[in-house]
Amino acid sequence: MLDMGYCTLEDVRRALREADLPGDVSQDKRIAVDAVTSQTEPLRKSLKRHWYAQEGARILDEASEITIPTSPKTRDDEYDIPTSAAWTVDDGGPMPKTSQGSYAKIDLARRDAEAVSALHVRTEDGTYEDWAASADYTAGSWPPSGADYYLRVNNGGWSRLYLDTTNLLKDGEDDEYVLDSFANSIYLEWSHGHEGIPENVRRAVAFRAAADLTERPSFSIPDNSQVYGAESKAEDLREQADELLKVYT
Repeated sequence: MLDMGYCTLEDVRRALREADLPGDVSQDKRIAVDAVTSQTEPLRKSLKRHWYAQEGARILDEASEITIPTSPKTRDDEYDIPTSAAWTVDDGGPMPKTSQGSYAKIDLARRDAEAVSALHVRTEDGTYEDWAASADYTAGSWPPSGADYYLRVNNGGWSRLYLDTTNLLKDGEDDEYVLDSFANSIYLEWSHGHEGIPENVRRAVAFRAAADLTERPSFSIPDNSQVYGAESKAEDLREQADELLKVYT
């Protein structure tokens, strides 16, 4: 989705009007679209979040030039299973660091985890087994109820994968594991996102896009040279955007 953004051109028009800047985004929609999309990706990466509009959302009716996301994003990442710092070579190797009983907790790279589509866990011979596709393992949810793995998302959207490490023990052992190293032992395919694009996010992207437009020579604001403090207004727009986004940091 090349032109994906979290706001519409109408949102940018409103932002320009709020700043008393007379620019008209309809004079060169391509420039305005670029301003929106160039602000969306950095925002998503800096906050480690993705938002998408639910079916029938009002923002979709306004978005004739911008592609508003309507579904979660997917990722595939490698993760370590955290290990205890207390082991020594004489102990026979590293041991997973556990909590909630025998579960290892793995911090995920994005907030608002939704689902695991594949959970490849390294085995003793160096190959990987997909727990999500195997009938030998069960997926659960918080609070834990004996499942082999589950996702947990807190109120801020921060997400973790919990993995029952008893599945990694050698047969008949309670403290010796089949893996010599837990580094890069997980290959996870998963989806993440928050349904509904908050008004704060929508306005923040519009403010930042509007600020960019006021500073682009190719974007014509009538009598721009006579608009008092245009650069200062661009900075004000960015500060307003930052204020709106504080709740997500």
